[in-house]
Amino acid sequence: MSKQKVTKKTNRRFRQVSKPHIYTEQDIALSKAKVNIHIRLDADIVSYFKDQASQSRARYQSLINQHLRETIFKERNLENRLERIEEHLGIN
Repeated sequence: MSKQKVTKKTNRRFRQVSKPHIYTEQDIALSKAKVNIHIRLDADIVSYFKDQASQSRARYQSLINQHLRETIFKERNLENRLERIEEHLGIN
């Protein structure tokens, strides 16, 4: 018996599919996701952030986002601190 080289026959109708990318929680964290919205702000607010942006060479939308984020986390931290104090004092 002669040894024959075995070749795998490929079907050219189907393309090779690469392995799917599995996303981690960090890949899809909401803090990284940007959402386009339409928002109406007072002119003086926008002017303030545009002035700040020109001084710091940043984008004014990013400064507004940063300010909102800091405000939210300050409120959350304050609420958490109050809850811990109330638990410690036995006030519910």
